[in-house]
Amino acid sequence: MKPSNFTTHPYGSILQNNESETVARNIMVILSRLGDEFRLLTWDEYKEQRMKDGKFTESEKPLFERVVGFCVAAESANAFCNGWGKP
Repeated sequence: MKPSNFTTHPYGSILQNNESETVARNIMVILSRLGDEFRLLTWDEYKEQRMKDGKFTESEKPLFERVVGFCVAAESANAFCNGWGKP
């Protein structure tokens, strides 16, 4: 599986927080855009890509820090939200 398999909204994540789920989805969309390979995305990369989208706010940083570790592999993404990835 690749990040592009995880670009739908991860409803019902372990954090039970829509804002965190949105940031996790944003991370997967960005990873898809930047080569579609799982890896640890940096805050600077996230911020740059979100600014290109035109909807970025600095308030995303604590949410990013909370969820970025879940977005480094398909297994951890599925642990974040069971059934999130679509093969």
